[in-house]
Amino acid sequence: PGVGRKTAAIVMLFGLGAPYFPVDTHIKRVTKRLGLWNGRGDPHDALAPLIPRGRESELHLHLIRLGREVCRPRSPRCGKCPLADLCPSRGD
Repeated sequence: PGVGRKTAAIVMLFGLGAPYFPVDTHIKRVTKRLGLWNGRGDPHDALAPLIPRGRESELHLHLIRLGREVCRPRSPRCGKCPLADLCPSRGD
């Protein structure tokens, strides 16, 4: 009660060192654009099997930064994206 899945995953990952992958709005946007999540269902369930064990915190932080600075909601900077060659949503 009062704690969502993302917050619980953050506590588990960063507080307890457990292998959880927190998904926020930036990660949802980036993974949806990359075709890793179809936008339906729970993104935690869809993405967790794709994350290599032991890389959860690293990927979480990098994807958030990518979503904030490059893969923005409006006016994404596809030309500056390190994943542009893999992205089916890339705009030139």
